Amino acid sequence: MEKGCSKQYLLQHLLRLLFYLLIFFPNTSNALANPRASNNSAPAVIVFGDSTVDPGNNNYVKTVFKANFAPYGKDFANHVPTGRFSNGRLTPDFIASYIGIKQSIPPYLDPTLSIEELMTGVSFASAGSGFDPLTPKVTVAIDTIFVWMNFVLLVYENT
Repeated sequence: MEKGCSKQYLLQHLLRLLFYLLIFFPNTSNALANPRASNNSAPAVIVFGDSTVDPGNNNYVKTVFKANFAPYGKDFANHVPTGRFSNGRLTPDFIASYIGIKQSIPPYLDPTLSIEELMTGVSFASAGSGFDPLTPKVTVAIDTIFVWMNFVLLVYENT
């Protein structure tokens, strides 16, 4: 085990992966037998979370929690840092790709997003956020509840 990588840390990430699998692939035997989802029953992928699933929302917020510089993104398309706290795609990107929705989940705050792209899924995740509503105020991260309510209004107005 790597230095600084505790059993609790590994267990936490394994449980998170299990949660994703149970939510998006309730019939796991069929998912394992079929490497590509043929019946797309999910119209969109909506993501909430912290830096582990932030695709770059913090690029559009004044905060110290950013990942828009090297080495982040070295395995992403065009080797460009996107704000993901990863060298490539994130778990929600792989899930969205697997179920046939899109190759990567864009950040909700990206000003270039179209309504069509918003309707197939976005990420509200922000590095430095947490379950406690006080956390984004202290860390200057995105207030997820406020952003989510704006998204719901936008979808309602465009359907």
